[in-house]
Amino acid sequence: AEMAYDECRHQFRWRRWNCAAKKPVLTNNVWTYETNEYPSLFGEDFEPGGIEASFVNAIFSSGVAYSITKACSSNKLEGCSCERNKGGTIAKTTTTKTTTTAHHLSNGFQWHQCNDNVMFGLSFAKKFIDSVELNWNPDRMFTTHAQVMMNLHNNKVGRMLLKENLQQNCVCHGVSGTCSTQVCSKRLGPYRDIGGLLRKRTEKAIKVTLKYINTHRILMPADNQLAPVTDTDLIYLKSSPSYCNKTTGRRCKLNSKKKAKKKPRGGCDMMCCGAGYRTKLRTVTKNCKCQFIWCCKVTCEKCYHQQKVHSCK
Repeated sequence: AEMAYDECRHQFRWRRWNCAAKKPVLTNNVWTYETNEYPSLFGEDFEPGGIEASFVNAIFSSGVAYSITKACSSNKLEGCSCERNKGGTIAKTTTTKTTTTAHHLSNGFQWHQCNDNVMFGLSFAKKFIDSVELNWNPDRMFTTHAQVMMNLHNNKVGRMLLKENLQQNCVCHGVSGTCSTQVCSKRLGPYRDIGGLLRKRTEKAIKVTLKYINTHRILMPADNQLAPVTDTDLIYLKSSPSYCNKTTGRRCKLNSKKKAKKKPRGGCDMMCCGAGYRTKLRTVTKNCKCQFIWCCKVTCEKCYHQQKVHSCK
């Protein structure tokens, strides 16, 4: 939960809505908040059916799956471990002057590594996160069917993104540094990459509406000209508020004249909602004129310079 929250803050740090929330606190091995009311967790203006909510659901779902998967691979959890490879990608590498080819080795070779157990992580996250929507709770008795379906869909998008972005890592084995044998396994990449991909999908999120086809409830694009929603699309039900009342004091970026046509993310015009901005000078200290001294240390001088910092009025 904490990792997902921090990633949310990072991805939206230059947006009016910056995932500002009551940060989860670990108490007696249980994540708790100052309130149990979901909308107020991210501020009173937060729209549970809005586009920001689609990211929140996806990032928290993927965050739980990611954490459980990594814990399994590190043998930090009972009842799960890394996923053993079956007939996979141990390869013998033959190198010539111009080409490198890989040949699968015989079954007599054994794996020395194993995959991240992402399937266990996905299964756990599905049960844990989706239970909020599937189990009746007095605090959520007024949640609509459309809201539940939206949340479940976005939860799944976040989880499946992990599975889609498994990376193959290989370690070379051989005499005198040669790579005569490769031992490979599939690993999860950095969580920052997952957060970035989800933010990009948020920018292309589809507004949907609940429709009835025979006895089935289906979320369809509000724009009838759009194709049906897929398992990789983030979806939302309602337009979000402007969030302009939360930007006072927020840092913003001043667009340079050279890039006047391209508005930067976090630009003062956008961030401050036209209310203007203040500029202050601050002194920044950095290491400079560094030298390597044999052997073995690096010495640097301290350099000071003035930096302009802009913030919304």
